[in-house]
Amino acid sequence: MQTPRVHLRLLRHLVRPARGGAAAVVIVFALLLFVAAKALIIGIPLALLLTSWFFKYAYILFDHTARGFDEPPALDIQMMNPVDEQRPLGQVAILGLLYAAVKLAQIYLGDSAAIGFGVAAALLLPASAAVLGLEGNLLKAANPLEWIRMIRGLGPLYPAVLFIILAYGLGLTLLVRLALWLPLEIAIAMFAVLSVFSFLGGALYERRDELGIEAWASPERVEERRRAQELRDSEHIVTEAYGLMRAGSHVKSWKLLEDWVTARGNAPDDYRWLCEHVLSWDDQRYITRLTEELVDRLLTLKRTGEALDVVAQRLQRDQSFRPKSAADTLAIAQMAVSGGGAPRVARTLLTDFAARFAGDPRVAAAQALARHLGSNAP
Repeated sequence: MQTPRVHLRLLRHLVRPARGGAAAVVIVFALLLFVAAKALIIGIPLALLLTSWFFKYAYILFDHTARGFDEPPALDIQMMNPVDEQRPLGQVAILGLLYAAVKLAQIYLGDSAAIGFGVAAALLLPASAAVLGLEGNLLKAANPLEWIRMIRGLGPLYPAVLFIILAYGLGLTLLVRLALWLPLEIAIAMFAVLSVFSFLGGALYERRDELGIEAWASPERVEERRRAQELRDSEHIVTEAYGLMRAGSHVKSWKLLEDWVTARGNAPDDYRWLCEHVLSWDDQRYITRLTEELVDRLLTLKRTGEALDVVAQRLQRDQSFRPKSAADTLAIAQMAVSGGGAPRVARTLLTDFAARFAGDPRVAAAQALARHLGSNAP
């Protein structure tokens, strides 16, 4: 079931530029580039400016996707700052270095070596773009060792990135032959570029654990924030209950704690959490009652071993502690004797069983168990 969900997420990364701020960039820039194309030589400065802004936006889209944000960013004036974003120029520089390397290979090693080197460079180019997009460091992005590390981190998703680039390349080649309306052709080409950047960023996000990337928005982060908020709310409840206890409003204080644990499904871990927080309270009736409720809940869930451990730990602090019912007390005592290896706990619980639960039909069984323990005492 995990693989289909991954495939759906990858598809979502692929089509992300079709909505939000990315879609607006594609539409507006396609129309402006069409105007620049119609203006011929006069439109060259506008075309260069729009191309620069577009690739700056592509890297910002990459950032958002790689860090876990699902909604494409809206284009703002800061993104158009010529000094603020230099990664597109860095990628051009890397392309220039690769081209120079291919030409040198052709001169000194021949055409076959140059072709092989060029194919390798083309296959590694997305890795350099990923390193540059993630690190923003031209030296790292130009380091083949960093490319290999990135490819290893992306694992099976790197061939998927190459496949997407190849598919778009073939599609755009066919598109040129169709001779569609120029703004539409430009818009499709721009969508393809943004889709590649989004998919590459999405691949990094999906492999963030392997690559050691700290996402800004992820299920883990959402869950972490939810738990932190939940903890703050819970601690607020305990603090309020403590204040009521200090004011002598014991009924309200206990009801506050009881409502909290009930709303969360009476989970044993929640009882344990409450026990830890009320242990230091001046009124020991709270820790006693919460421990009683915890033991009863564990027995209801057939977690008798855990219930025995809770009782044994509580008896170390308070020898007068007993489970809240005859059934619970006898069940813990029997467990302590039969398989719990805690005969002392059983003896303590059975010492005043008859007096505490006078008239209960379990008294006879408790007395029989007490005699058994007495006969086997060292």
